[in-house]
Amino acid sequence: MHATGIGASRRPARWGVIALALLPLFTVPSAVSGQSRVRDFVITAGLTGEAWWGDFSAITVPQFDSTERAQAGVGEWSARGVFSLLRRSTHRLEAALDGGIRQSAATGFRLRNYAPRENSGRLTLTYEHLLGGGVATAEATARSRRIIDHPPMPLYKHPGYDIYNVQAGYAKSVRAINVDVKVAGEQADYKPPPQLDHLDFLDRNSMVVEAGASRVFYLAADPEAYGDARDYWTLRFFGAYGYHSYPRQGRDMQRVDHALRLGATFGLRTTKLEITTTVAGIRSRSTSPRVEYNHGRVHMQATWLWDDTDVSLVGTLARKRYIQPTQDALVAGEEADNASVLYAEVTRSLGLNVNGAFRLGWRKVETNYTGAFYTRFGGGFSLSVRPWG
Repeated sequence: MHATGIGASRRPARWGVIALALLPLFTVPSAVSGQSRVRDFVITAGLTGEAWWGDFSAITVPQFDSTERAQAGVGEWSARGVFSLLRRSTHRLEAALDGGIRQSAATGFRLRNYAPRENSGRLTLTYEHLLGGGVATAEATARSRRIIDHPPMPLYKHPGYDIYNVQAGYAKSVRAINVDVKVAGEQADYKPPPQLDHLDFLDRNSMVVEAGASRVFYLAADPEAYGDARDYWTLRFFGAYGYHSYPRQGRDMQRVDHALRLGATFGLRTTKLEITTTVAGIRSRSTSPRVEYNHGRVHMQATWLWDDTDVSLVGTLARKRYIQPTQDALVAGEEADNASVLYAEVTRSLGLNVNGAFRLGWRKVETNYTGAFYTRFGGGFSLSVRPWG
């Protein structure tokens, strides 16, 4: 499940502030606390340059200062960590915290230059228990996002929101076939400013049931000879049903969407190469015929591994066709999902627990009008530090 769109707020991201405030409670090294153990903790700072272009106005943005081309310099800071709260032979409990600030300075608009700031945070608790020869999992996530000084198009920003998600799953190997099932519930509460009250109509309650089956195929006749570095590929088929209700949409009949998703994932792992490709299709029907659609998506990620350098390539191609041919006035990123995305990143070790990364990214994404697109191209450099290795 995902929830994206356009919005803004002058309040800080609630869960981002909470996550950053709780970091000192978890980041005490285990040798000192004797209680919690820091599995991973990373601090990242980076600078990015971006160029945006597209000639349109957006109904979901209060300003009318749209332009054909805009540029932005971006500075960002983030901290994320994974902490082991409980670890036994049959069960474990982990917490993951992620908080960050992304400050932009934009130019190219007619009336004034904008300086949007994005505050975001996430808190996740995960519990796993060995049960009946398999693994039972329970997870709870709270995430928040706020945007200050929202710019007009084409410099596109996703909305402010509070999203809460709980899910439970079970996975087990049956005759070399790994079978898994998951049930998830989610509540998405958007936080638009007064000028964008209509974004409240995106508030959504969801329930998703997913089942899958996968198998591992080893490339060597005797995989045990390779130890932990053995080469293999995996194939997984999955299907899901989603029930999505929109409590603020519909008068005589509330809007309810029923989505069926089918897909497959292929993975390859060797000592020098990792590839994951997912192909999925969605058929969504609704009590509101306006938003009925068929959707296809291909996502690929490849990483080449060397001694001190990794090269990653990530690409997504998504196409959505609405049943109603006159469909327009969509919400970008929420109902308009036609997109082409491509990212390349080179990561190199610069010293003990210090990594540097250079990234180039390009995307062409549908705006809130069917058939209208904005394009973004950007590149930047970031440093990541692991204080405790």
